[in-house]
Amino acid sequence: MALATCWSPLDHGWIKMNSDGAVSMNYDNTSIRGLFRDVNGHWLSRYSLKVSNEMIFGIEARAILEGLHIAWEKGYRQLEIKCDNALLVESVLTGSAANCNLVELRLINVYLKRNWKTRIHHIRRSQNMAVDQMVKCTYDNQFGLKHYEDPQFWFKIFYNKMVIS
Repeated sequence: MALATCWSPLDHGWIKMNSDGAVSMNYDNTSIRGLFRDVNGHWLSRYSLKVSNEMIFGIEARAILEGLHIAWEKGYRQLEIKCDNALLVESVLTGSAANCNLVELRLINVYLKRNWKTRIHHIRRSQNMAVDQMVKCTYDNQFGLKHYEDPQFWFKIFYNKMVIS
């Protein structure tokens, strides 16, 4: 399994997607977030979704699944996926997702078989900080997938100060 240790430039035409999921300590907020960037690391869009309380593995699988859906709908046909859940990445890479009881993993497998190029890599949580902070700092009580083309002002400031992962 590949483990990224720093920003790795993408090949021309590729889009990078970072995803993450989080459960608050008191279980009142469970959500997923994702971020899309171009070959130069520039912001393209982000997504968020409040989800019901589940095990973190399923929540993070849902974060990837929703990101794959958005990427496909936006016409991104070369997608590099970064995730800080090593077990999830390994499940996808080994193909065990196709036969898993978790619906999200089976659907990820279906998306990855479409006519596009995808790569998935495990990264350390410290290198997934942009999405990690988004998922921890955004408390939205509305269910439903939200897709934002422009970053919120507060996030622009935070994002611009960070090391790109």
